[in-house]
Amino acid sequence: MEDYALWRRLPFPGLRRGENLLRAGENLALIHGDLAVADEHVTQVILFVDERIFRPARADVMGLLEEVISRLERFGEGMATEERESVDVHYQYAVLLRRIYAEFLRNGAP
Repeated sequence: MEDYALWRRLPFPGLRRGENLLRAGENLALIHGDLAVADEHVTQVILFVDERIFRPARADVMGLLEEVISRLERFGEGMATEERESVDVHYQYAVLLRRIYAEFLRNGAP
């Protein structure tokens, strides 16, 4: 529940204008978009917490989150500390979503 409460308080990671970084064959704006899709799927957890209705997304949310996390790890490799802020915020948010959704699947499964 701590992770869930944190997620509900946290704003979705943003990208500042001009922050569409290209690196390691990746585009941070595309990763950001995929994280937004995953975040939308994770909202199924709210229904479970509020009403105990277990309705997992049809999409492979855990697979999507694993892919986003892996892409962010590759994207951030070798970056200077001052460059990493946005990547780190996205990474931490994705890891939080993965923990929340994994717990949802464990607790809701019959």
